[in-house]
Amino acid sequence: MQILNSSSIAAVTFGDNNAVGVQFISSDTEYGFVAKDQNAFRAELESTLAGKGSVGKMIAGARKSGALAAV
Repeated sequence: MQILNSSSIAAVTFGDNNAVGVQFISSDTEYGFVAKDQNAFRAELESTLAGKGSVGKMIAGARKSGALAAV
């Protein structure tokens, strides 16, 4: 999923087994994460996008809370 109008996040992808990929604008590399609940994470991302919120802050918050963990 391409992220438009974000100053830090270019794309977020979803894979099997709660896998989440995040590509930052500053790099072509996709970083791998595992979501505690991929459906809840996707819903929060879509809500953030719909409300024109900060995707970078949302992802940082998910990492801090443990909802998203680096692989």
